[in-house]
Amino acid sequence: MLLLESAIGAIEEAASAVAQEIERDRLGETSLARLATVEAELNRSRLVLEEIVREESEGRGP
Repeated sequence: MLLLESAIGAIEEAASAVAQEIERDRLGETSLARLATVEAELNRSRLVLEEIVREESEGRGP
């Protein structure tokens, strides 16, 4: 469980770094669009992991 929570923290940090880079607006339009996609995927992954942690902590895991 601790590993999943660590992974969530790492994903949050990565998504934050990507968001900051997007806000700097120093890259071309194509690169910014790709970064936005990466940020969305990171956030989606974080949500999935959070759901797994929630289910495991409630004893509803597989």
